[in-house]
Amino acid sequence: MPSRLLFTTLLLTLLPAGAADRALASDAGVESAFVRLAIVVADPERSKRFYTEGLGYRVTFEGDITRPAVRTQLGLAEGQTAWFCVLASDNVVDGEQRDGAMIGLLAISNPAPATMRRPDGADLAIGEGMLAIVTSDIRAVRDRVAALGARILLEPMRSPDGREWEMVLHDPDGVRIHVVERTSPDGSSR
Repeated sequence: MPSRLLFTTLLLTLLPAGAADRALASDAGVESAFVRLAIVVADPERSKRFYTEGLGYRVTFEGDITRPAVRTQLGLAEGQTAWFCVLASDNVVDGEQRDGAMIGLLAISNPAPATMRRPDGADLAIGEGMLAIVTSDIRAVRDRVAALGARILLEPMRSPDGREWEMVLHDPDGVRIHVVERTSPDGSSR
């Protein structure tokens, strides 16, 4: 029996009832969905305030990480503590339900890990991600995040095709965020 067939047979026997049929039905052979991005933060309360007050997310979980498997996955040493907060959006913009993912905030202390910084003068570092967030009111978001100390990299501007307003900013830990407001078919803000 070829090794791929043996592996597939073994895998299918370990899946819950019905999962095998769903897995085999997928053209790609694997189904997945993006559910959360975790960001390592320096100041948990500052970051939580930025995402809740500035961008309208809500806290769905907040607490210390105590599960041994997760502590091992994070590489925590004896005595180190880790705090995790999960933020979610209602994923409704302009009355329309959107697909969306949650944001996780992770802070490690006692001691904090070595700080990583971008190379001098670099706007983006290799491997660095950027969040993309859709909003119904880009100007209100701009004012709220600016009041919370966000670094605005690109003020709200209309896209070349006129269908969106866009802005780019950094969160308190330097995570780049692309904020978009879709416009009505006539080009006006909704």
